[in-house]
Amino acid sequence: MSDLICVFDVGTTGTRTMIFDLDGKEIARAYEEYPFVEQPIGISEQDPITWWNAIKSTCSKIMKSGIIDPNDIIGVSAAFQRATTTIIDINGEVLHPALTWMDEREVTDFQGFQEEGGLRRAIPKVLWLKNNKSELFNKTFKIIATDSYIYMKLCGACVTEPTNGVYSILNMETLQWDAGLAEQYDLPLNLWPELHTPGEIIGELTNEAAKSLGLNPNIPIIMGGGDQQCAALSLGITNKGQAKVTFGTGTFVDLIVDGPMKLVGDVPIFSLPHVIKGKWVLEGTMPGTGTALKWFKNNFSQLQIKESEESNKNIYNILTKEAEKIRPGSAGLLFIPLYIFRKGTIHGLSLNHTRGHLIRAIMESAVLSAQMYLNILEGMAKVNIEELKVDGGGMNSDFWAQMVADVMGKKVMIPEIKDGAALGAAILAFYGLGKYNSIEDAIEKMVRVADIKTPNKENSKIYKKLGRIFMSTVLEVNSNKRVTKNL
Repeated sequence: MSDLICVFDVGTTGTRTMIFDLDGKEIARAYEEYPFVEQPIGISEQDPITWWNAIKSTCSKIMKSGIIDPNDIIGVSAAFQRATTTIIDINGEVLHPALTWMDEREVTDFQGFQEEGGLRRAIPKVLWLKNNKSELFNKTFKIIATDSYIYMKLCGACVTEPTNGVYSILNMETLQWDAGLAEQYDLPLNLWPELHTPGEIIGELTNEAAKSLGLNPNIPIIMGGGDQQCAALSLGITNKGQAKVTFGTGTFVDLIVDGPMKLVGDVPIFSLPHVIKGKWVLEGTMPGTGTALKWFKNNFSQLQIKESEESNKNIYNILTKEAEKIRPGSAGLLFIPLYIFRKGTIHGLSLNHTRGHLIRAIMESAVLSAQMYLNILEGMAKVNIEELKVDGGGMNSDFWAQMVADVMGKKVMIPEIKDGAALGAAILAFYGLGKYNSIEDAIEKMVRVADIKTPNKENSKIYKKLGRIFMSTVLEVNSNKRVTKNL
């Protein structure tokens, strides 16, 4: 019998189920994007049942394929989008759609992301529910995030851990719920889930859940963690001074430090617990860089979508081919991806620009965002990163991966498993089940680099100039009022 772990990677736009073996090799995967729901500007809500339905669909698909013997699955773990919040009643029923981390109704700019020193992103959402949906909030039994909801579905336990709990009333020193913050916000301690530790066994798969998933009942459920911290683990980013970038729905830059740090400034830098006990990450986030390319695809690429369907080619590969024809710098076209705040802008547009220029500018904006944040984090932590590990869906593109090396001016390591959050949860699961004596042993056996990109010096010269323009423009656009504020 093989030892396999089943992992659910519950993201912002979709969920994937992945199966890993003890060597960290991907055995099977299935992905399902959430149904599109048109919402008013500034509102980003999800019905939690959507997450569970996607888990059931993708897991069942794998198990029905015959690739996997259910008897080989020895545990289940998961990685989650973070700071997405809702409330449930005493029966576990959701009282209101979850407000996602991209919901804008309580923020209008970068400063709005900084509550209690860059943390507590869940609290404004909970207070919005309390103040605007009081009839529902009065029925609240627990305030939960994505992870708690899924664990309840899997094993009936309403639990969370520090990488998800940090966005609410977690004490930064003890990593326990903070009675002072509970009193300050009038959100009593009994409203929050039980706190556990990543890698801890929290229960067993219920008969009902097992039947829905196509798995055996009573297999252990192992606590995973926040997607970015799990991604860092999957890249072996566990020691002070190491850093990684993830290109997904947004751009996330994480640098390891030994403890929480007091944060200042006008850009969203977060000090967050790692899934590794005693380690912390400094994280810079540019929301929506990945979804900007999806936006372009959905609204301006109908012919390319048709081509993709007829030829069975990946639509993003088709778009990338257009971008590859354009020189670095996109002929002066600069895309500022602040659209989550309704401040997204395009600079330097001329009649000479084509679809390819805009596609490349969008791709460049994700990498320039990463460069901006890495420079800031290096300064805060007083380190110099020479080698950078990079994962996420964007790294399935060799062209985009080379762009990262060129913009950063650093050697870039591309992993074998680019969906790092899922692999990180698998590492925690195997360790939690005692298959490895330490996290370090698990990393040594399960984490591999598949490719290394080195900077093209000529391209790097162009991007060095563009990076300075990008950062100053982002800060200027962010600090200004919305041009169309009253429309």
